[in-house]
Amino acid sequence: MKLLIAFILVQTFVFGQNIQVSETAFTPQQLIEDVLINNGCIQNIQVTNTVSGNFTDGSLSYGFFNANGSDFPLSSGLVLSTGKLSNVPGPNNTLSDDDAPGWAGDADLEAALGITNTINATIIEFEFTPVADAIEFRYLFASEEYQEGDPNTCRFSDAFAFLIRPQGGQYTNLALIPGTQTPVLVTTVHPEIPGGCPAINEEFFDTFNGVDAPINFNGQTKVLTAQTTVIPNQVYEIKLVLADEENFRFDSAVFLEANSFNISADLGPDRLLATNNPVCDGEQYILDATPPSGVVPDGYRWFLNGSPIQGQTNATLTVLSAGTYSVAVDYGGGCIANGEVVIEYNNPITPPDVNLFQCEENQTGIATYNLFDASEAILDGNTDRQVQGFYFSETDAENGMSPIPNPTNYTNNIPSEIVFARVVDPFGCFGISEVTLLTTTTVLGPYDLVVCSFEADENFGLFNTSEVTSQITTDIGFETNITYYNSYTEAILEQNPLLETFENTIPRNQTIFARAEGVEGCLGIAQVHLFVVPTPQFEETSPIFYCLNTFPEDIRITSGVLGNEEDYTYEWSTLDTTPYLDLNEPGDYSVDVTFTQEINGIEYACTATNTISVLPSEIATIEVEVTGTFGSQNIVVTATGQGAYEYSLYENTGFQNSNEFTNVLGGVYTVYVRDKNGCGIVSETVYVLDFPQFFTPNQDGFNDRWQLRGLNEVSQQVQRIEIFNRNGKLLKVLSPTSSGWNGTYNGNPLPSNDYWFVAHFFEGREYRSHFTLKR
Repeated sequence: MKLLIAFILVQTFVFGQNIQVSETAFTPQQLIEDVLINNGCIQNIQVTNTVSGNFTDGSLSYGFFNANGSDFPLSSGLVLSTGKLSNVPGPNNTLSDDDAPGWAGDADLEAALGITNTINATIIEFEFTPVADAIEFRYLFASEEYQEGDPNTCRFSDAFAFLIRPQGGQYTNLALIPGTQTPVLVTTVHPEIPGGCPAINEEFFDTFNGVDAPINFNGQTKVLTAQTTVIPNQVYEIKLVLADEENFRFDSAVFLEANSFNISADLGPDRLLATNNPVCDGEQYILDATPPSGVVPDGYRWFLNGSPIQGQTNATLTVLSAGTYSVAVDYGGGCIANGEVVIEYNNPITPPDVNLFQCEENQTGIATYNLFDASEAILDGNTDRQVQGFYFSETDAENGMSPIPNPTNYTNNIPSEIVFARVVDPFGCFGISEVTLLTTTTVLGPYDLVVCSFEADENFGLFNTSEVTSQITTDIGFETNITYYNSYTEAILEQNPLLETFENTIPRNQTIFARAEGVEGCLGIAQVHLFVVPTPQFEETSPIFYCLNTFPEDIRITSGVLGNEEDYTYEWSTLDTTPYLDLNEPGDYSVDVTFTQEINGIEYACTATNTISVLPSEIATIEVEVTGTFGSQNIVVTATGQGAYEYSLYENTGFQNSNEFTNVLGGVYTVYVRDKNGCGIVSETVYVLDFPQFFTPNQDGFNDRWQLRGLNEVSQQVQRIEIFNRNGKLLKVLSPTSSGWNGTYNGNPLPSNDYWFVAHFFEGREYRSHFTLKR
């Protein structure tokens, strides 16, 4: 029988540097029993169903493959495809894109992956009975859906699953990304796709294939392992299923390695530095191959780096060194379960023993410590380690039990007490350091820190402790960590440290405390006296104006400093050093005002600058114009100059910002223009000519005569005025200087009525209107 199989292989394989495939070398039963399994640990093997594409030429979509000397990572085994088996071998120079009539999908696959619309499902189902409590097999997934640099790789994938269940039970999918419940798909295993999507589970992706690949698919995963626990001697059903999703385009294949379907012995995960779980130095690590099901094997054989370990035949093995450990568990009848694990050791953790000092005043040897202040000395530059806690005994520290409950505020019980620090690394390995608690009474300082006050508040200022830090470091003689606190108690307990830059909270004078800290704890605590020197403050001033019309007279400006002028020194921008400045020119004048205070024999000066702006102004030059028509006349004043002006028709009263007076009655007025900045008043007389609308010649002393108003006696505007009755009879001719008309004609009083007049102007213009005589 074996010779016949070999002959058939020779007749049906296509040779080359690509894999070989065959539809006829093995029956489905042989593909499962003799190729995929081929061991005595899996019994009662029976293929119950196969589904292939119904191709018109009789081709199948599953069969046998052989690596044929190529670099394909599996040497031989079983392959399922969503296209013709004949299109599986390389080179990768055509698109595998097959379809067949009536080739349906699979409902179990869709349920397992939560998808719909599968088609072209290739299926092999079989039953088996395992001898032991765990099975595993190796496989590789390849697909045309893998497209290098193409965002379609992020969106599309064919689907496959290895569905297993106890006979009549519920299916579980074994084709999962290791350590997860995520199905293996193109969209769940790929590198970064530029412009498409980030990498996902990239460690399980192998390669995008070029044209010379041994298989005709664009990309493939690494070899993965499907595994699960089982109940010995229980009948199981397994369905190997692969299908296109949504359409037949871009075929995929899954390759299952020959002889890989077997029972296994679980020795636990690899203990590797690279995965952050090595075995700790000094740790007793035991490998256990005991089947969890309770089945008692016939025997055990252990190996280290492939060589037998003599005398080790038990289910457990104590690891003594790094290496690759494997076990062969003999279940009898030729059934051997193999397990393997790689063991690496972490470097020893041997932190140094250190002293931790705390400052105290009473020389008792008793103080309150923050034990974590010893961390820097304990870790000794190993940034990947940390101090996990402190303990009263070394035994407690080794076991991680009963830590000191208040390590940041711990008061030692006896002078020079020893506590124990547990140091751990990222791998969970630990070491122990002895910490001896000591006290020091070193006295530093005191030191003075002086600042100028805020300009808005002479009692408070902004302090920066870096100057004192430099002085303390010089006194100690080496670089150290200096931290500042509001009180001595806070400095001892390291509570509420001050920022490097801060404002005092007590007016003018305040004392804070500087704690000097080395790798072994407190080196000393110093008093730092804070002093606030007042910064000169200035009064708010109104603008100052110099009247250009008074030049060269001087005005006096002062610095504006608040307080006694004699307490300060002055330097003006003009180089004058007096509290005031006499000047006769507008401009900006600045003055530096300095206050000096002596503190502990040292003079400290605080200076503030005030700028006084002297603005130009002057008395106005004016022009006055009368506008409008008789009965609705306005006085408009045009003022020029560098001042700010206001206007009035009455001396020193009723000034307004507007330069226009509207609806002014006829008469003689004096216009006053005043500089708001105090540079003087200018005035001008203006004449508003007006013709009265009525008069009452009843000899009561009011409006007894009709005459002109606002006549300029010096420069007369009107030549004569003619008065008429309503019938056009000339009644009176008035000269500009006459006393007016008394309402008579030829000595006889005229009756109440409207009368007309014509005013003849010297420039030839005439003005006609009427007025009323009332008796």
